[in-house]
Amino acid sequence: MEQSTGASEVIAKAPADDTIEEITRQANSFLAKSDLRQAYPYVCQLAKREEVDPKIGVTAGLIALTLNKKDEAARHFLNAREREPDNFDANYNLALLHIAEGNFDNAMEIFLKLTKLQPQNAALHNDLAIIWMNKNDTQQALQSFEKALQHDPNFTKARENCMQFILKYGLIDDGKRILQINSDHPQVSDATIADIKKWHSIIDKSSNDIRISEVENIEAPPPKDGLVEARPSEAPVDCQLKGRKLAFFANHLTFIKDIIHHLSQDNETRTYNGNSVQEMRDLMRWADVAWFEWCDSLIIEATKLPKSCPIICRLHSYEVFTDMPGRVDWSKVDRLIFVNQSVEEIFKRQVCADVPITVIQNGVDISRYKIPSNKVYGKRIASVGYINYKKNPTLLLYCFKKIHAYDSEYSLHIAGQHQDPRIQVYFEHFLRENPLPVHFHGWVEDMPAWYADKDFVISTSLFESFHYSIAEGMASGLLPLIHDWYGAKETYSREFLFTDPDDCLSLLKRLEKADRYRLAQENRQFIVERYNQEDKYEQILKQLISITANSPVEVFAPEEECI
Repeated sequence: MEQSTGASEVIAKAPADDTIEEITRQANSFLAKSDLRQAYPYVCQLAKREEVDPKIGVTAGLIALTLNKKDEAARHFLNAREREPDNFDANYNLALLHIAEGNFDNAMEIFLKLTKLQPQNAALHNDLAIIWMNKNDTQQALQSFEKALQHDPNFTKARENCMQFILKYGLIDDGKRILQINSDHPQVSDATIADIKKWHSIIDKSSNDIRISEVENIEAPPPKDGLVEARPSEAPVDCQLKGRKLAFFANHLTFIKDIIHHLSQDNETRTYNGNSVQEMRDLMRWADVAWFEWCDSLIIEATKLPKSCPIICRLHSYEVFTDMPGRVDWSKVDRLIFVNQSVEEIFKRQVCADVPITVIQNGVDISRYKIPSNKVYGKRIASVGYINYKKNPTLLLYCFKKIHAYDSEYSLHIAGQHQDPRIQVYFEHFLRENPLPVHFHGWVEDMPAWYADKDFVISTSLFESFHYSIAEGMASGLLPLIHDWYGAKETYSREFLFTDPDDCLSLLKRLEKADRYRLAQENRQFIVERYNQEDKYEQILKQLISITANSPVEVFAPEEECI
């Protein structure tokens, strides 16, 4: 473990003979400013006092980790565990420190103890399975994965880890058995049933000699309290796409521009900027694959043409509420990608399309969004996005009115612009009648900087396929308040969902009482694990590799400009 530097000099600044009340006051004064370096010696002094709750020792350990004092963090966790042997957080963080150092035996010993204390904790059994995998004990790993899914049949990450493990080692029969047990669980959700069907299909294909080497690497157990952030694994050697000609058709490039940039590193990419059917025809004849971002007028016109290359369509959400999907000739489309399971469900209610379907959720550029090291949690609520009917702005105003009546120090900050003059008139009228601290910031270019001083991020939308501001806000340390739109339960944790203004206020009150710093770290890790943009790139690569597998590769000149 890393050696800390200057620890004795820092700790000496905290008087050891002060009262607990005075030391607590000093610690809190620095913590309120998110000045962890100055707060640390006072928290250390508290952790030494026998009459103080052992949980303070865990807090000291977490601060030590943030200050890159891993040895001291380990000592704090050990001391907290000595005083309270069954302290979950102290034990868990010690186990994660052991994992970071490659000491899997020590980590396993702790995890086994924790599973006895909390036998129904599905996350613990998933973590334990990862340890067994690192020790090359296949049967124990399978048993732990089964227990995780037994206690939480809708635990997507455990099922994903298990199936990737199954495919990596060719344990096809075990995979089918576990999926069957999972699907028979009385509490299994509809989204889980769909996910199980997906894995059944993957396993069936694998048994027909699909290359196992194309399976994603299994991730290590998620860290707790921000101990060690999970890193996106490098793509397997076989998961590469090089020398291909990729054509992109999009009326709006907002969600595809990063993907195009990523693919341009090893392939020739061109973006359709034309206005005629002939230009579309020429570009599709040039391409190895034509990617249509949005299921809109472009793909409708493209599928009227003679087929000249494989076609991928990625459908977001607004399209399923129009007649456009029904006007596409799906017999000419080779792959349909949805960004959310609920969008797929709505699509299938109105369109019968005989086309291979996959769900690849949106991704966040994790490197752009960080929790500021000096973050101070206060009472600033963020709302992001165009102000239109979809965002349900009336509910937003009434939720904030309820919150402000509870505590007048709360303020609402909106990054976005009005798109509907009626809604703008309503906003102006409402705020004249109800003078609330609502601040309009307009269109914001630097969202990471804008999120830095906000504390909560709220979504009151009628429907979303993802809602980037929630994921970006959580990655930036903001605590989410999410209206329970159709599909929200499968996208974000249910503990952050609300149904009406009263429920919204109740949720905010619960979050106020929580350990905000710790919860923010856990939320960021949730986004890292589920919505890391790098992972989504890899999933998209696999779709492109699958479609182009039987096509010859031509040499291209990278210096050529897109049309």
